[in-house]
Amino acid sequence: MKLALKELKFYKFKYALVTLILFLLAFLVLFISALAQGLSKENISGIEAWGQEQFIISEGVNDSLTQSNIGEQLDQIEEIITDGHKIEFSRNSLSTSDSNIDVVFANTDESIIPEPDEGRLPETSGEILLNYKLTDDGYKIGDTVEIKDSDMTYEITGFKEDIMYSHTSMAYVTDEGMDKLQRTSIAAVALPAGGSGIADDIDNIENVKIVSEDEIKNAIPSYQAEQQPLNLMIIFLFIISAIVLSAFFYVITIQKSSQLGILKAIGTKNSELVKSILVQVLLITLIGVVFAAGIMFGLNTVIPVSMPFYLNTSLMMIVSGLFLVVAFMGATLSLVRIIKIDPLDAIGGE
Repeated sequence: MKLALKELKFYKFKYALVTLILFLLAFLVLFISALAQGLSKENISGIEAWGQEQFIISEGVNDSLTQSNIGEQLDQIEEIITDGHKIEFSRNSLSTSDSNIDVVFANTDESIIPEPDEGRLPETSGEILLNYKLTDDGYKIGDTVEIKDSDMTYEITGFKEDIMYSHTSMAYVTDEGMDKLQRTSIAAVALPAGGSGIADDIDNIENVKIVSEDEIKNAIPSYQAEQQPLNLMIIFLFIISAIVLSAFFYVITIQKSSQLGILKAIGTKNSELVKSILVQVLLITLIGVVFAAGIMFGLNTVIPVSMPFYLNTSLMMIVSGLFLVVAFMGATLSLVRIIKIDPLDAIGGE
């Protein structure tokens, strides 16, 4: 430890550059991870908010809720399931003075709709709960929103974060509020807990099937198309980090081969030299990652709510831990080099 700290202090500029590069790599990985999480939330957060594991939807719609319509089979389903949660969908647009905002309307059901983060749930046919992102467009509780190309209006009673489907904000109204809208369909029936035993009975109903929450998520075209390349970018950034750290520490080790040879000649054990490198790697990585995480939390407070950016603390801890692993892997070549250094060769002896 003492040897590692002395070397860091003596070569502070050299190691500061390594720390800066690692900080930039960590920041880039954390930023892309937050962006991937934000884009994921914009696709599937509305489904996750229901907290249901299985749904009954139409067959032949590629598991898409916006294309599903089980109105004709609803009576048969309700004969089998008495406590299922009927989910109605309707795509409409909110009209503003500047533009039109596409919104997916859904009906409120106290069993599956989460509590609002601000305000309250709609109670009458003329009230609406909006996605919190729409506050960036100037909406606030008590405002009246108008449906495009109609004279229908709703009063905003509250906002809820992270209720989106396929990059479209969701809005919740009562069953009576849904009746006022056009192009309304019963998209799904959420199975109650323990409802898996009725699968055979549902299979006997024509043109409907049971799907899982994950199947509905994966059916959203933009979900997989966005997540796969972003996750691939993160993997490549980890690989690049390992290569960069390997190159830096290997070059630094070669530059001080004579010093390491002298230390070996006076009796310093390989284990002490290896420990010195590992301590340096640990300190440099921790400083870079901690600074990157701190800036990420700072950015999270100033980034507008309309931007797809979501900080997952657990994911950040995992990414930080992976950076430590990658850094130690990158230092492996240096450790091998240290062990193989011959004192006589290093100091120019014969």
